[in-house]
Amino acid sequence: MSHAQVYSVEAAGNWGPVYFQGEYFWFNVERRPFAQPGTTFTGPTLHFNGGYAEASWVVTGETRSYDPGAGAYSGVVPDNPFSWANGGWGAWEIAGRYSVIDLNDRLGFVDGVAGGKQTIYTAGLNWYVNRNIRFMLDYLHGIIDKRNGPTGPFIDQGTRFDAVAMRTQIAF
Repeated sequence: MSHAQVYSVEAAGNWGPVYFQGEYFWFNVERRPFAQPGTTFTGPTLHFNGGYAEASWVVTGETRSYDPGAGAYSGVVPDNPFSWANGGWGAWEIAGRYSVIDLNDRLGFVDGVAGGKQTIYTAGLNWYVNRNIRFMLDYLHGIIDKRNGPTGPFIDQGTRFDAVAMRTQIAF
């Protein structure tokens, strides 16, 4: 590949304890010439796209603040950090996300690409113990549609998957 461009648009916002974010990507991949016996071929530019949309609700009522200098929203900081002594439970958040990437282009043509399409649905529960520690539990359902090649009849070589992911984040 000799040249590639990525374009995207992103939006985020919150309304009290409810937070929304989404982003869409468009990829252009210009193929460089390659030699075949007796000829030189330059394939057409390929176009791929994808994106995500997510939303969360902090059940305990905390909000994310916007930092204009960073151009980003902050993480959740519990109003009542977890404490056995003081009875604080931290902050709890329910989240959902939809993401998709399509790496197919020019299907039906010899110079096409059958990279597949992946879609993932995620449901999550986050526990913000204090401003520095977060525990995350996510359930993911994924669908991968993959063709056997860019031409010929469609034979699905994809798969479906379900996963449970747990993560601990410590930030300073």
